[in-house]
Amino acid sequence: MRSSQRLYQVISFSAIAFSGVSALAQDDGKRGNEVRLGISSELRNESNAAMERPAEGDTNRFATTLSLGVSRRTAIEQLDLDTSAALTFADEPDQTIKDITDPNFRMFYERQGARSAVRAVTRLNEQDVSSVSSIYDPETGEVTIVPDEGQRRVANQSITLEMLKDTPIELDIQADRGAVTYLGTQSPSYYDSTTSGGTVATRVRLSPVATMNATLAYKYHEADNLPNTERETRSGQAGVTYSIDPTSTLNVATGYTEVETVAAGLQDIEEGATFSFGYQKDLLRGSAGVGFDREVAATGARDALTFSRTLEMPNAALAGELGVSQNDEGTSTWVGEMAYSREFKRGTFGMNVMRNVTASDTGGDRVVSTLGSNWTHDINSLSQISLSGNYGEVDYLSGTTPTSWQADVSLDYDHMLTRDWTLTTGVGQRRNMQEGLDDAISNRVYLRLSRDYSFGQ
Repeated sequence: MRSSQRLYQVISFSAIAFSGVSALAQDDGKRGNEVRLGISSELRNESNAAMERPAEGDTNRFATTLSLGVSRRTAIEQLDLDTSAALTFADEPDQTIKDITDPNFRMFYERQGARSAVRAVTRLNEQDVSSVSSIYDPETGEVTIVPDEGQRRVANQSITLEMLKDTPIELDIQADRGAVTYLGTQSPSYYDSTTSGGTVATRVRLSPVATMNATLAYKYHEADNLPNTERETRSGQAGVTYSIDPTSTLNVATGYTEVETVAAGLQDIEEGATFSFGYQKDLLRGSAGVGFDREVAATGARDALTFSRTLEMPNAALAGELGVSQNDEGTSTWVGEMAYSREFKRGTFGMNVMRNVTASDTGGDRVVSTLGSNWTHDINSLSQISLSGNYGEVDYLSGTTPTSWQADVSLDYDHMLTRDWTLTTGVGQRRNMQEGLDDAISNRVYLRLSRDYSFGQ
């Protein structure tokens, strides 16, 4: 039954995409229409694919993935649709699977008016929990680090309306909704949740160098966990952006936030004043800045002092922010994010780092750290080698939940057989670590044949 439902979703997505082919456009900034098609067949052998403790046997898998993308770009409108799914045959240690897996759909639509714009984004995807390589989903805030044999389904929709653009008073309205659903999981760490909310923001130009900003926001979050957590966040903020000189900008804002949480039938309210201060200076090859923020979350007030820097170099770029965050009990931890990219004569290198503190559904603060990197080298005009890795860590600052780590590294070799066909072979390893448990390790080797092509006008 689940296979039929997924197949129906994929067929429906494809029908929607094909119905818009007559009005589709290239995504390279030029007006026109484009259709993108792709097919990929992969043969994979993986030990302990479900990341079990103790390790289980090998899994042999053959999957054929079909993808379709369509785009439309005119002078005032842009539409992008992308969908994909795989037909998978797998021989696992305890069962044999024939199923439609990894359905994925993304839609982006934007239309510009004379002094307005509307933007809509939709994301739908499903994948095995054990195959999630990045532990943190920035679109939902979901953390996936405990191995499990079930699936995770994510659905996000957002719509933004910008009005009175380029006038003394600008107005933006945004509404969004997200849902995370787990299918067939066993760990209590995974439970269904929904989040919805909206924001109204306005900007009033006071003078050529000063702008007043005001924002009202509401967010509702419900988690189907053991205490059945429900959380409402209401906030308002007003401030001023002032251009000190052509290269320096000052931002000051103050507001008020109320967070109401109901868990296990008990109500808790955290509320208080918020404040933010920021200064940024444009430099010859980038910018530098400093900021201080006081916010109120479900676990109380938290202060953060951060320093930022962007640097543009020949064939390279760096953007980062680093600082310290402290809660109202005096517990501090460092936070920040950084992205670095560099182009070589015959390859590229990229790296990103992120560390943040958020309130978890269990009522305590949670620190999430991630590191991702990718290196590629062109052997010749037809062949390329690449090395990529992801690392993640989740640390709960209160309670008894143990710290967990996860790492994934892979080495690939790509060879262009023809202009459209590419042969890829590679090896990789995943490792999951948790305090008090032995490491769960999975090794893999795979061979993939793929073809991607596009046509349009």
